[in-house]
Amino acid sequence: MVRKLRGKAQPLAESRSRLIEELRDAVDKGEVLTDANEKRPYSSGYRVGAGVAVAVVRPGTLLELWFVAQVCVRHDTIIILQAANTGLTGGSTPFGEYDRPVVVISTLLLEGVLLLEDHTDVICLAGSTLTGLAKAIEPSGRLPHSVIGSSCLGASVVGGVCNNSGGALVRRGPAFTRHALFARIDEGGTLRLVNHLGRDLGSSPETILENLDAGDAGIANHEEVEERCDDYLVQLRQSDDTPARYNADPRRLFEASGSAGKLIVFAVRVPTYPAPRTEQSFLVTTDKAGQLADLRQAILSDLSTVPSVCEYLDRNARELAAKYGRDVCHLLAIFGPEAMPTIQRIQRRLDVSARRLGSGRNVSARLSQAVSRITPHPLTPALRAVLNTHEHALLLTTDDEGIDELDELLLRACKDQPMEYTMLGAKQAKAAFHLRFASAGATVRMQELSHLPTELSSLDIALPRNTADWQFILPERLESQILAKAVYGHFLCHVFHLDFLLRPGVNKDSFESEVKAVVEERGGQMPAEHNFGHLYEAPPEVAEFYRALDPTNALNPGIGKTSRRRGWA
Repeated sequence: MVRKLRGKAQPLAESRSRLIEELRDAVDKGEVLTDANEKRPYSSGYRVGAGVAVAVVRPGTLLELWFVAQVCVRHDTIIILQAANTGLTGGSTPFGEYDRPVVVISTLLLEGVLLLEDHTDVICLAGSTLTGLAKAIEPSGRLPHSVIGSSCLGASVVGGVCNNSGGALVRRGPAFTRHALFARIDEGGTLRLVNHLGRDLGSSPETILENLDAGDAGIANHEEVEERCDDYLVQLRQSDDTPARYNADPRRLFEASGSAGKLIVFAVRVPTYPAPRTEQSFLVTTDKAGQLADLRQAILSDLSTVPSVCEYLDRNARELAAKYGRDVCHLLAIFGPEAMPTIQRIQRRLDVSARRLGSGRNVSARLSQAVSRITPHPLTPALRAVLNTHEHALLLTTDDEGIDELDELLLRACKDQPMEYTMLGAKQAKAAFHLRFASAGATVRMQELSHLPTELSSLDIALPRNTADWQFILPERLESQILAKAVYGHFLCHVFHLDFLLRPGVNKDSFESEVKAVVEERGGQMPAEHNFGHLYEAPPEVAEFYRALDPTNALNPGIGKTSRRRGWA
């Protein structure tokens, strides 16, 4: 096989050798990985997805990222941009077969948060994490868009924007910005840098990127429209027959926002929010799903201050998290969420070394699980006793003037009802939310340790805002295909995560197709906040959005089950 490159026919091996050579020339502070074991953590997804990459490149500066992108465009390679690789639908790794060689570009080394004049906005570089952002703005008394949930996995700010990630904070809605610095490949195959940060940073790509690399945020450009998308809470309070948020919502698709890897995003400008003076968390438990539906309606209709967080866990989710996520709970309690990216890197290196030594797969998971067996339950006996008595549990957090208001509402709602609420102390609340975070990876760990040939189906659904019968019960024909399951999510938003460990022999695609039909029959949408990845088919309007961003289909082709071929053929 030969490849035509710059007018000359070259053998494929020679062409790829030259590609690797030029990539290495492009990075000084970064690195180029070509060893299969070293590439695996970047070419395999957190839950699903794996494929082949010619190389994994880790640029050390934004300017190096630009040079690497130029090399890839010259060599007609597919580019897959990857931040923290915490995606749940396989959208940040190679997936299946392609018609061109694939280069994965990891932005993990490109951390940096630039505070703007009044700190109400910040510029986050491509590899900035949510925990890093939170730490940078904490002295200013500000909070980022998302502070819990995915941030414990080391998720990146840019990754959240590109995937319209939702998160647990009720008042803010999906991650969104109109202000980004990105490169796109135009119809003629030319790489072009677009500065829509609203800041004057220079006229050439090299100058713009060097300034940001040096920590220079430039001067405000008043020609740029200053617009924040802060209408989510208004939408949420409306009792309509459509979901409050979902990935196909056209209102949230704009350039980098929702781009799903179809642009090379160097930086985004995002808003920050005032930190509350005081916070208080509550636990609500019941066996009756209808009582939680009534409580949700009362909160959204009657309270002037809606809780900042309202997380749901069913009994299965709590029990699986306590068993298979216990180590995560203790690590969070000891080291905090900011340490999780480092811990994950250590685990990846351990797995790479173990494979080289022939010790098999998932060594870090097996060791972590062995250690967790000798550690105590993450919750206190008193809190466990409350949770064990009921099927459904809500964790709510509110702040300032909203504390007394929510306390009074819960007192009325639980009076003469088989529903209980508990005002949590700070340590109790932290432990309970750590359990909620751990629930997201519990079924992954369960599958990793299983000796059965099982598949994991992780779905996220958005139900209509006016849905009263919110509990998601599958038909018996589908329930019989499930070995274990967990349901958890963002209750006020009516966004739920459904994790199913399927019985051996069950066809995952058929199962998920039937679940999707059930969701849509109820007026729901899939996906809600994890984006389409390679698991969900993007609707026509989203596919057209991708095509407009990336007309040559060189960036993350196949996303949303679209064409993988050059030029969208």
